[in-house]
Amino acid sequence: MVTTQCGTPAYVAPEILRHKPYGTSVDMWSIGVIIYILLGGYPPFHDENQTRLFRKIRAGSYKFHSEYWGGVSNEAKDLISRLLTVDVSKRLTAAEAVVHPWLLSKDIDLAARSLEKNLEQLKLFNARRKLRAAIKSVIAANKYARLAQVKY
Repeated sequence: MVTTQCGTPAYVAPEILRHKPYGTSVDMWSIGVIIYILLGGYPPFHDENQTRLFRKIRAGSYKFHSEYWGGVSNEAKDLISRLLTVDVSKRLTAAEAVVHPWLLSKDIDLAARSLEKNLEQLKLFNARRKLRAAIKSVIAANKYARLAQVKY
């Protein structure tokens, strides 16, 4: 078991935030976040304030908004729900996940569902992420420039 706190804030598992020893179950949580983003077009846990974000993650507080999730199968939502389970003992393991009915679905069943609206949402999410990163870079560059002007 590992105890080092690490991870990207929106993808981090609750046990890491609780300073509990953890294993590969944190990776399964992150896979749940990634599948949620890929199918829904936005992250399950989001807040500009990191304290509130971490509170949502620790509580496992997310929703399948019907506007974006109406075209997503119940099997896909079940897989995500079973991966984004706060109780580690109830969270799917990798061995359990690979035999989940959604992952065993036939290509034709998956192709029959249109996620076009979700793709647009995913593009917006990615654009916002890139804009935030650019803003942070400009702020850092300005701070560096101001520090460089200070004479000792």
